[in-house]
Amino acid sequence: MQKGGIYFFLVIFALTLLALLKLYSPFLMNLLIAFLLFIATQNVYYVILKYIKSPLASTFLMTLLLIILCFLPIFYILLNLLNLATNLELGNFQNFLLDLQMHLGEYGKEIFAYLPDLLQKEINNWLAHLSGIDWTEVAKRSIGIVAKISQNSLYFLSDTLFILVFLFFFYYYGGALGQYFLGLIPIQPTYVKSLYEEVSAVISVVFYSSIFSMLLQGALFGILMAFLGYNALLLGVFYGFASLVPVVGGSLVWLPVVGYELYLGNYSYAILITLYSIIVIATLADNGVKPFIISFINRVLIKTPLKINEMLIFFAIIAGLTSFGFWGIVFGPAITALFIALLRVYKILYQDKV
Repeated sequence: MQKGGIYFFLVIFALTLLALLKLYSPFLMNLLIAFLLFIATQNVYYVILKYIKSPLASTFLMTLLLIILCFLPIFYILLNLLNLATNLELGNFQNFLLDLQMHLGEYGKEIFAYLPDLLQKEINNWLAHLSGIDWTEVAKRSIGIVAKISQNSLYFLSDTLFILVFLFFFYYYGGALGQYFLGLIPIQPTYVKSLYEEVSAVISVVFYSSIFSMLLQGALFGILMAFLGYNALLLGVFYGFASLVPVVGGSLVWLPVVGYELYLGNYSYAILITLYSIIVIATLADNGVKPFIISFINRVLIKTPLKINEMLIFFAIIAGLTSFGFWGIVFGPAITALFIALLRVYKILYQDKV
């Protein structure tokens, strides 16, 4: 082909690519999420395929499994938030906050009387700031946030449907698509496979460890809530998803429950929930059991051993949540792992030749 023909082809190809990006831009994020979920769960899919022998049946089963584990609990939470925003009266919620503030002020002074003077002074200053809060505005904003989350559930539903459709096709045609694109990339297939396997290993470890940890912590908190007479399923699901948030984690759930028990005057229940959440769930289940979960995942499900420090993965999750929201749990580690893997390939391809 002549130079003029090559330039013409490149221009037409670039314009067509831009047109495709414009055409499918509403679905690009859903497509990327589906692709990352496929990368994270492909090992399980191939295990299922090995026993069932039918690609179509294996694809249906794997998609159904992800719906049950990932999407149904989210819709359950959204439906309950919608119900809460519909039925909660602003006046009653405001009175609850005011009563809780009064209880903390009254009983707090008796409890804090046994603490050192310096600590008492700091707590009294904190209580003084607490008394100055406009609880009417807090109540309005809280209900507004819940209502907005509930309204966005329709958009989440449509996004979920597209993600599941894309995910289904990735499972069913993933092998053929992989071979096709492998032939288009102008890098040795061994390097491309190395990049893919390293990114896949990181995403898989993050995904599986998050799912196992979420199920374990949610179940433990749900057991305690059932014992205390709460809606164990709802609070357990809430706690499971809250545990995915770095640093604060399950405190987003158990602290409001403790506040409600203090409001009712059930101090023993409040102490029990606090100690159980901190010692049993946060310390033993999360910090104690999680390393064994990650070790099990590396040994059984992951073919390529991790080459990235766990602390880097932790910060990648935080950065992903900050930049992309909920799905940043997968995006952050994926982008970080891809960059580090590309640096390794660069070192092999170029630096070793210098």
